[in-house]
Amino acid sequence: MKKLYVWLFVVLAAASVSAGGHREFQTGKLVDVTSDERLYEGTTVKHAIYHVQIGDVVYLARGERISRHSSDPAHGLVVGDTVQVAVEKDDLIMQRPDGKEIKARIVKRIRAGGAR
Repeated sequence: MKKLYVWLFVVLAAASVSAGGHREFQTGKLVDVTSDERLYEGTTVKHAIYHVQIGDVVYLARGERISRHSSDPAHGLVVGDTVQVAVEKDDLIMQRPDGKEIKARIVKRIRAGGAR
């Protein structure tokens, strides 16, 4: 009986791990990478802003906090290149060249070719 419980636990754990890590990536284009600075409780905080086009929609997404003196807020991504992107609710997840992921909060959606 104890072996049955252990086996059941292993099967459920494996199923939850494989279901939780799956993302539907699609091909997009990195249109631009800029940055913005905001004053937060008396401190200036800098974030990367990623402009990614998927189909006819351009997503503007604010990434994690970056160093004010960072020379590469794009983390190895090159403007104009295709990137693997997943959209999950209000988050944009991009795969970096080294295989890691960048998670950024979508702040704006614009139709490509439309007024900004």
